[in-house]
Amino acid sequence: MSTIAAISSPIGTGGIGIVRVSGDEALRIADAIFNFEHGEAWQPLHMHFGTFKARDFCDKGYAVYFPARQAYTGEDTVEFYLHGGVRIVQGALETLLEHGATLAGKGEFTKRAFLSGRLSLADAEGVMDMISAESAAGIRAAYGLMQGEITSRINAILDGLEELIAGLEATLDYPDEMEDETLPSLPQGIDKAINDIDALLATAKKGRIAKYGITAALVGAPNVGKSSLLNAIVGFDRAIVAPVAGTTRDTVEASVEYGGIRINLVDTAGLRDLSSDGIENEGMARARRAAQNADVILHVIDRGAEGDDGLEFEDKLVFSVYNKCDVAGFAIPKIMYAYGVSAKTGEGIDGLLDGIVSLYGNGGESGELLTNERHISALYQAKSALKAAVLSLDGTIDLTLVDLREAYDALGRITGRTASEEVVNSIFQRFCVGK
Repeated sequence: MSTIAAISSPIGTGGIGIVRVSGDEALRIADAIFNFEHGEAWQPLHMHFGTFKARDFCDKGYAVYFPARQAYTGEDTVEFYLHGGVRIVQGALETLLEHGATLAGKGEFTKRAFLSGRLSLADAEGVMDMISAESAAGIRAAYGLMQGEITSRINAILDGLEELIAGLEATLDYPDEMEDETLPSLPQGIDKAINDIDALLATAKKGRIAKYGITAALVGAPNVGKSSLLNAIVGFDRAIVAPVAGTTRDTVEASVEYGGIRINLVDTAGLRDLSSDGIENEGMARARRAAQNADVILHVIDRGAEGDDGLEFEDKLVFSVYNKCDVAGFAIPKIMYAYGVSAKTGEGIDGLLDGIVSLYGNGGESGELLTNERHISALYQAKSALKAAVLSLDGTIDLTLVDLREAYDALGRITGRTASEEVVNSIFQRFCVGK
């Protein structure tokens, strides 16, 4: 493959700019444009200080040589750490290209790590998730994926299926010798694979929360303090607050990280009987949709108001949030998921956020969480094929073999064992250039 180069730090003014070159010609190109300050020679994994000689300028900086066996890409790599000016890193990249390197494509460094066997396809997706993670829980889940924790569990299932497939193939070739030895172990082997898949799928809900967060919709009657509560939680005036009923007409969204979990808050229009104002009616319709799509509804109630607002939410998890607890009013009911808060003073808000975060549950430190829709889909396909294999056990073993191979192919697409070139390319196209 060609020797590739790219800028690996964000474009803009900063303390350090990183330019990377990888391939068989990496060291030759680096040697031609970097002069050591003290006349030394290239040493693996050693940070050398010297002068980078671009076409029309020079810069003092550092260079590190990673031999193929120790490089991220699995091939010789040199990284240059220069001053972080836009013109400097662009000029450094142009110099690398002038000396024989080609411009790297999106995610091409990580793609080469996959092709060289340094990473599985799932591990590579973990790298992308690390970059895009927006909470500590998301980073932990991505780190586990990048470190191969999901790959390890998938490979264990694949190894078991390989044994079953090999046994069935031998039975087809030598039925008299192999049937009694192979067929009795098939039901247990298939059941084990299904159970292992189910154990992984059981982590998908927690994985989705780790990656995307918990969506909480603030819903209630007009003027109960929904917008004020949103502003108090996020710490700034995200939503407009006014004493006039119906101020909020559309959904207003904001996110905050709490306890390592991202909480996506959706403020909504106050709900009441239909009005003559068509815009307000549309706002209420959007409020109901937001409530339906949320993980949890924060039913905000004015603690000082008399009577019940009459709002009901079927088949949804609802937190009853009694606002204005800093003023006189009725006592908060002693029921599950009831919280007293004050958007004005901040009282009780931490308790409410603790309740929301508790929906994530324990065990969040484990990286063995399914966070990728592609992986989830492949696991369901594999499970369906394995269930079909169970049904075919009473028939011909040729059909069982077809089903087992289909399950193996679906699982192999997760790690890359059976992934097509189109799938691989589509995944790395989602990376940025330089990674």
